[in-house]
Formats: sequence, structure tokens, C-alpha cells
Amino acid sequence: MNHLKFTHLASLVGIIITLSLIASAPCIAQNGTTLSGTVLDTEGKPIAGFAIGLLQGSLISKTDEEGVFTFNNIPAGPVQIAIPTQPSRENEEPIFNFEADNEIVSIKIKGITLYQEMRPPFGGITFGVKSGSHIEDITVTVRPRVRIRTKVVFKDGKPLTNASVATRVEGDGGRSSGGTTTDAEGYFVHYIDNNVVPAHHTVTVKYKGLSAKSEPFLLEKGARYDDLVLTLDGDAPPAVPQTESLPKVLDKLTGGSTPSEKPTLTQTNHSLPTNKGQVNIQEVEVEPRVTNTKPTNPAKQIRPPWEKDAWAVNPANGHAYKKIRCDSLDEARDRAAAEGASLLAINDAAEQQWISGLFGNHLYWIGLSDAENEGEWVWQNGEPLTYTNWGPKHSFPRSPLSPEKKDSAVMTFVNGQWHAVGPGDLFWRMTKMAILEKTDVLDNPPVKEK
Repeated sequence: MNHLKFTHLASLVGIIITLSLIASAPCIAQNGTTLSGTVLDTEGKPIAGFAIGLLQGSLISKTDEEGVFTFNNIPAGPVQIAIPTQPSRENEEPIFNFEADNEIVSIKIKGITLYQEMRPPFGGITFGVKSGSHIEDITVTVRPRVRIRTKVVFKDGKPLTNASVATRVEGDGGRSSGGTTTDAEGYFVHYIDNNVVPAHHTVTVKYKGLSAKSEPFLLEKGARYDDLVLTLDGDAPPAVPQTESLPKVLDKLTGGSTPSEKPTLTQTNHSLPTNKGQVNIQEVEVEPRVTNTKPTNPAKQIRPPWEKDAWAVNPANGHAYKKIRCDSLDEARDRAAAEGASLLAINDAAEQQWISGLFGNHLYWIGLSDAENEGEWVWQNGEPLTYTNWGPKHSFPRSPLSPEKKDSAVMTFVNGQWHAVGPGDLFWRMTKMAILEKTDVLDNPPVKEK
């Protein structure tokens, strides 16, 4: 799916990586954990006055004139660098709402570049720090997100303001449907995060029986289309007259003797439609939340070069890991062999926890087998079996196979527990992913796939 290229030690592509980096840092607090670095654009130029943050503790730092940011006394453990919304006015403060207008391309730490696969909250780049450590000289490369900014107007030219609309955006790489809310000027923004650019797009909106659809337009790589205007096939509905509050009506009928404690029931005046409803350590790349995403032609989807490998290095042992999709255990083994790797071997609880934190708990093929000697489970890469994480027996649907027929293992979605499987088992058919491991990263770095 996503791939990684290595530079120096390794070029990391993935959504999470755990680091244990300790560096001396002059001019920063001697106690507490600190982190500092520089924010650059894709041309390598520092960005001044840019808000960057750590999700843990909702810490936000603004870069100086040279693009430098600093975080002091950050919490030890896993931290995630993210981009909050950039203030548009002087008195505004940046906030985290996962709809920032910019995205992280990569984060470079100690010569290792990690490319962002997905934006927070479902992705992001996370790394761990030890208490009292000082991590400096981080390089965060950012860029504006590719977007389409659309203004919706009625046939009579009045903008559709603060209204919930249904949207549909179609491009060469797929289509997405959902809902959003126009702003006070009638605009809404749709971000293009599927990397299929340049491509032609069309935008359709629907509102209370009215609709509008754009002509196809070309969206270039890294560009923004901010001047789209969609005209609905109808005029703005007539204004709804204001209804007097119930106490005032009762006052007129009773001569003003309405008890003061009567609750006030009012109907809001809708001079224009305002129904509020559903409202979007080396180098780096991002899709709005939509309800349906159906690629019209997956073969046309184009991924950038750095998404062709997805290796991540565990600093505790120097091994590189990658998640792949596969149709079978045989395919997973073939893929591993082709890359000079093997299926995952887990040697202790710390590695198990690191793997689960990096790739999440799903069904994965791992390199454990007792095919040669029944009951003697061994790792494919030859490492000794020093740790086990077998799940309880019968924790999943009973298998029709005898234990002798279960010669392979999967890591399950229940706390990463292992489960023995054989041909015909439910998990044998369901498991469509595997984790590869490469132990000799320094001497034989992973090869970039074509």
C-alpha cells in the first residue's frame, strides 16, 4: 500500500514511530522534556509565524522569524506533532479541530525522514520521548492542502449562508459524498487528499430540492481552486415572518396580566435560510471526512513515490517493519522474500507493544510456525522463541481443524494476541495483511518497490 525509501539509516513512511532520542540542548531548560525544530515549506524555506502543536496537552508553539519553534516541559511518552488551524485575525488563537488548511509532509529527526500517511485524528506522526530528554533540530516540512473552495448562490444571486448542504465531488481518482455547512458568505471548502492530481473534478450541491453542478475543471498538483461559484436552480425561499413570543400574545388577550414566571416561547426569525445542521528521524503528504468514498477507477489512482514503501525502524533493536496487504500466507512470504525480509518475529513484550502502537491491532500474518515439529513453534527468521502472546483457547469461533493441522499463526485484533490457524479456519480466510521485518537494516536497507 504505502512504501518507504531509505536515506542514511532509513527513510521512514508510516503513521507512528517510537523514538528514544536524547540530545544536549543549550539555551533550554535543564529539567523537563523539551523539543525544538524548524518549520519549512516544500521549497525548504522557513515559515515565520506558523502555529505548530503537540496533541498531547494541546501544546501550541508559534515559529519565530527563522521558522524555529520550541516546546518546553512536554509530557514524557508518545507525542504527536500536528498542525492546528492558523489564526485569521490578530485576536484569534490557533486550535486543534483536525480541519487545518495545511498538512505535514514529513518530519526529519536525526537524519531519519518520516512521511505522514494520514492526518490526525486517524493518522499522524507520533514518537516517544523519555522524561528529561532534549530533542532538537527537528525539521517539519508543511504545505497547503489541495482544496476546492466553492460559493453557493441562488438563481437571484443571493448567497446561501450558514446552511447545511449535501455535496458530491467527483474526480479522476474517485468520488466522495457527504454534507457540509456554508459560511456567512456562502462558501464551503472541500479538501483533496487522495493524491490523484492533476485531475479533472466536478462539484455538485443540493439544498432543499435545489441543486447545482459545476463543469469539469482541472486541479493541478499542489494548486488550489478557490473561485468556483455554483448557482442553484431556484431563488431564495421567501423570508419567514417573525412570530411574537407567547407572553406578548397572552398580554394582549389578558390586558397585561400574564404572570412574569411564564416561560418565554419564541420562534426564531429566519429572514434567510439559517437551519443549523450537519456542518469537514527524514521528509512529507493528505481527505475530508465524508460518508461515502467509492473510487470510480482505482487503477488510475496515482501515489507519490514515498508512499510506495512503508517501513518504520524500532530504535530499541534497529529492525525495520512494514505492513503489507496480501491475499494469502504464501503471498506474504513471497513478498517478504522478495524484499530480503521475513514475516514478523516478536521477541518480548516491549516489541509487541511497539508493533501494536505502530500498526494497530488487526489480523496480521506473523512468522511463527510449527510445521516442521508439531508443538515446537519457531520464527521464520531463525530467532529463538523467547516470548509468547497466545490468546485464550476458544476465544474465537471453534476451528474445525485439529491442533496438528494448525501450523501457522496470526496476530489478532484483541490486544495483539496470537492465534494458531490452518487452511479452512475463519482467520485463515480473513487475514489479508502481514507485517514484514528486516533485521539487517544498516547493511541491507529495504529496496524500494517499482
